[in-house]
Formats: sequence, structure tokens, C-alpha cells
Amino acid sequence: MDNARDPSQKNQEIQVSLKSIVESSERWLTRLRTREFRVRLASSFLTTILVFAAVGIAGLAYLFSQSNLDTIIQHPEQSYFLIGISGLAGLASGFVRYFLLKRKHEAELQELSSLITEMKKTDGGGEGVTQNALTLVDKILTILPAIVRKRHQDSLLFGVVSIILTFFFTSNLAAGIIVGVIVWLYFRNEFRRTYEQEISKLEEQKRIFEQRKRDFIENL
Repeated sequence: MDNARDPSQKNQEIQVSLKSIVESSERWLTRLRTREFRVRLASSFLTTILVFAAVGIAGLAYLFSQSNLDTIIQHPEQSYFLIGISGLAGLASGFVRYFLLKRKHEAELQELSSLITEMKKTDGGGEGVTQNALTLVDKILTILPAIVRKRHQDSLLFGVVSIILTFFFTSNLAAGIIVGVIVWLYFRNEFRRTYEQEISKLEEQKRIFEQRKRDFIENL
């Protein structure tokens, strides 16, 4: 009697593992999309500032090569034109950067999203545990940790943006650096505390899943 019930029990256990992994993956997908949206905003802002500064410096160098400071002061329309061109170049670069990153991020998450969607369809098919479901979960557990760990570098980006914003509002570089370091440390520690702990849980789910999968396959 126990032997007759054992395969059914193993089937139920692996179904629980599959469902748990899919639910965790969906939560991660939502979290990653939010994080990548913030990364796009920060990266676009940084690109805008850098291009604005680069074009402005290049323009000023050209003006000084063609005339002296007194002439530039007497004809401020040249400076206004330069500021306008620098601003347009910066904004255009920021928008381009945003949409290029958006396309890149969507491509990175597309496979994971497709796997989760396909897995949910398989789970809802009423066919029990199939080889296709096992293969899909194997792929999810391979792709997801790799994508999550890519976000470890975001803390430095947020720190640099904080330096620029603080300096812009306070005109104090020291304050900007202090705030930037605090922001960098905050997001770095958040990643270590939250993301790495969650990844550890996901890897534990993977270990349990692998064990139950072996038991399930042996009883097929």
C-alpha cells in the first residue's frame, strides 16, 4: 500500500516545488522590471549631463579659439546658442540612451517571461508533471540568478547620479560626494541583504527541486 502511494506522493511534492518556483520567478520578474526602469532613468540622466557638459566645453573651446572673453561677453547670444545646442544634444542623447536600454532590458527579460508563461500553461493543463515542465523549470533556474546578479553594478550608477543632483541643488561638491557614497552604500547593502538572500532561497528551491526531480524520474 505504501509503495502504491509513494509515486503519487512524489508527484505531488514535485508539483509543489514547480508551483513555488514559478511564483518566486514571477515576483522576481516584477522586481527586476522595476529595478531596470530605475536604471534606465538614472543612466539616461547621466548621459544627458555628460553630453551637455561635453558639447558645452567643446563649444566654449571653439568660441575662445575664435575670439576673446570680452567679445564673448559683449555678444552673449553666442553663449545662449551654445547652451541651447548643448541642452538639445544632451536631451536627445538621454532619450536615445533610455530607449536603447529599454530594448536591451526587454530582450534580457523576454526569455524569462516566456518561460514563466509557458510554465504556467503547462501547470494549468491538468496533465500532471511532464518532462516539458521539468525542462522549463531547469531553464528558469539557470537564467534567473544570472539576470539578478547583473543588477549588482547598479549601486554605483545611483551613487554617481546622487553626486550630480546634490551638487546641482547645493553647489557643494563635498556634500555631493558624501550623499553619493551614502546612496552607493545603501543600494550595495540592499542588494547584499535582499537580493543575495533571495537568490540563496531560490538556489535552495533549486536544490530541493533537483532532488525531487530525480526521485520522480526514478519512479516513472
